[in-house]
Amino acid sequence: MISEINNCDKETAKNLREIEKLIFGTAWDSEVIKEKIESKKFKYWVYEVENSVKGYLGIQFLEEEIEILGIGVNPGSRRKKIASELMDELVNYFEKSNYKKIILEVRESNAVAQKLYRKYGFKQIGKRKKYYVDEDAEVYLKEKVYAW
Repeated sequence: MISEINNCDKETAKNLREIEKLIFGTAWDSEVIKEKIESKKFKYWVYEVENSVKGYLGIQFLEEEIEILGIGVNPGSRRKKIASELMDELVNYFEKSNYKKIILEVRESNAVAQKLYRKYGFKQIGKRKKYYVDEDAEVYLKEKVYAW
């Protein structure tokens, strides 16, 4: 089940940090996560099964755009469409919002994530050299389509 994190206590921030660290080996400090969620600068969705977080998606709000900070699924819960369900939540939120685009960076080597983003209409628009300490990032963008 997916839930949106609107209020963040220390325990929730710690849990978000732990899942991010488990999946990616690095994470935002839990105090930063708490402050950003409380100030409405970050939003997180979590996918839980029996009170255990199996995946998350975190975004940051910029002026007219949303930046995906991270999306990840615990290794033991992969290949169960959890990332797709989280992306569905984000895209539905985006379509109803006043934001005009979503941007993200993804490791050049992460073909699985790139395929997911393309499935949701993201286009590769560039690269960032050494964005990750050991690797370049591909930059993807999804823009809102307006009917005239």
